[in-house]
Amino acid sequence: PYCDIVFSNEDEARAFSRDFGFNTTDLGQIAQKLAAMPKKNDKRSRLVIFTQGSGPAIVFHEGKVQEYPVAPVAPENIVDTNGAGDAFAGGFLSAYCKGRELSECVGKGMEAACMMIQVSGCTLPDRE
Repeated sequence: PYCDIVFSNEDEARAFSRDFGFNTTDLGQIAQKLAAMPKKNDKRSRLVIFTQGSGPAIVFHEGKVQEYPVAPVAPENIVDTNGAGDAFAGGFLSAYCKGRELSECVGKGMEAACMMIQVSGCTLPDRE
């Protein structure tokens, strides 16, 4: 009830759906139902974001579901997927806190996750 923004991957979203009796595995429907759950802060609607690895991110906000495709990464460049979801959330929130448009926030999240999966462990590559 205290979350304005909810991030999860597709497996976590489906487990939540099962545990809360949503009776669906469709990520858009799960996002919509999760967003509609009671919330203490009624000044803004809940924003729900589900990541799916190489599949599109599912975003539910202000009454609609949107899908954002992920730019492909060559399999030989994928080193370690640990931390990708956290990197996505960090990239998203960095843009969100700056008041950027939702599509830019998702894009920044995807950039951060893409960077993370191409290195070993939760480290960032040197930047120029």
